[in-house]
Amino acid sequence: SSSFALEKHPNSPMTAKQILEVIQKEGLKETSGTSPLACLNAMLHTNTRVGDGTFFKIPGKSGLYALKVS
Repeated sequence: SSSFALEKHPNSPMTAKQILEVIQKEGLKETSGTSPLACLNAMLHTNTRVGDGTFFKIPGKSGLYALKVS
């Protein structure tokens, strides 16, 4: 769902909050939980540390993520 959010805006790196807003607006994933933003932040952080992760963090920009393009 977070990758779909970034696919919809391929040329626009987004913060976790912006990604969550797209997910909720587009109904891409159920976000009923105590802290969906914290869960998304943790997933993005973990995914960017893996060599073959789907996302990457924009260097020099705090909390901005983009989708890796193959």
